[in-house]
Amino acid sequence: MTEHEKKILLTKEEYDCLIDKFGKDKLVLKQVNYYYDTEDLSMNRQNITCRIRSKNGKYKATLKRHLPGSDTSTETEVKVINGIYDNDFIRMGLKYQGELVTYRCVILKDSFFEAVLDKNEYLGHTDYELEVEYAEGHENDAQHVMEILLDALIQNNNYTDNRGIHMCYVPSKSERFFERRAKNEVCS
Repeated sequence: MTEHEKKILLTKEEYDCLIDKFGKDKLVLKQVNYYYDTEDLSMNRQNITCRIRSKNGKYKATLKRHLPGSDTSTETEVKVINGIYDNDFIRMGLKYQGELVTYRCVILKDSFFEAVLDKNEYLGHTDYELEVEYAEGHENDAQHVMEILLDALIQNNNYTDNRGIHMCYVPSKSERFFERRAKNEVCS
């Protein structure tokens, strides 16, 4: 499966503003990503994420290949026998590396895109992002949705119009997780 998504990192204030404006009465769902890699994190260095996602009591494992500097990644489903304890990642010799918890609010959705606000907690750190996942051929629609949401922040004086900075490449959740993990190791 191919996935296309645009994202920007938000400050807590920007996130709170968008939640107040678009997500007030919407459900916030919790999902947990459990990451696996080799001892030397070679999968991550090759832009490959091995994760098991727990959502609504169900586990789904994917091997995700990120195309560097792009909105696109491919996902391949792998086998989960017993959640994070018995799965194909462990059978491949990979080790559990940690988890990232996301509190997700779907704020806009149609047949071509889904816009979500994510609050992510991992390794003693919290970050916030706006993510628009879109169907093949609908990149302009996703860009337009981003523009509308950024305009809402500007109108509420919660955002400086630095779209050039905000709209550049944003590392994936797994990239941010492994960057933080490396920083924590250096500091300990």
